[in-house]
Amino acid sequence: MTTPRGYPAVKQLRHSFSVELKTKTHLHQMMLSKEPHGGVFFEGELGDISELEYIEGKVLVVTGSNGTLRIDICESKLIGGLTKKEG
Repeated sequence: MTTPRGYPAVKQLRHSFSVELKTKTHLHQMMLSKEPHGGVFFEGELGDISELEYIEGKVLVVTGSNGTLRIDICESKLIGGLTKKEG
């Protein structure tokens, strides 16, 4: 099993992602913690969405005018996350 960019997946239950922006001007903010196990945050703009694809029931690809977001996620997790929760 590989990630959307072709890297080997570490565990089958993990979900990976990649973000590719056409230029760094579309990256608004990026923060990396100095702590050894600290978090990472980045925020940018994909622009106008031109295409949404779901490839082989594994990879959601959102293509915008400024870049592409790829998420390795199974269909049941995707549908479950989009379903309105009661309560």
